[in-house]
Amino acid sequence: MSKKMSDTLAPAIWPQWPVGPEGRSLLLSMARFQADILQTALRGQIEALSFMQSRSEHHLQLWEELLASDYARDGFDLYCSFWRDAFEDYSDEAERFTRIGAQLATQTAKRVSEEQEDLTEKVARKMVM
Repeated sequence: MSKKMSDTLAPAIWPQWPVGPEGRSLLLSMARFQADILQTALRGQIEALSFMQSRSEHHLQLWEELLASDYARDGFDLYCSFWRDAFEDYSDEAERFTRIGAQLATQTAKRVSEEQEDLTEKVARKMVM
């Protein structure tokens, strides 16, 4: 026979979950926040994969041009221009990632702020009544 141990301290200090419309509003707010996080993660993966596809195509093009060049000097010029373009592409992509992240963070913060104000107003109305 198993014994049940009851912890009398834990239920007293655990936060109470709001009941009614406030609880539903809080759950919806948390779900939207998670959806925003998922959207951000997926958008980042899409951007990273498309960038890596582009860079891989550039790598393939470099090898094709190197194999087709007749002189070593042409190969050196191709190699230098490849890396110059690569550094430029990486810096442009980093800037783009930062811009997308900032835009999504701003949208999320705005939505969370609006929902927090709505929830606070509902709780205040309930307390007054």
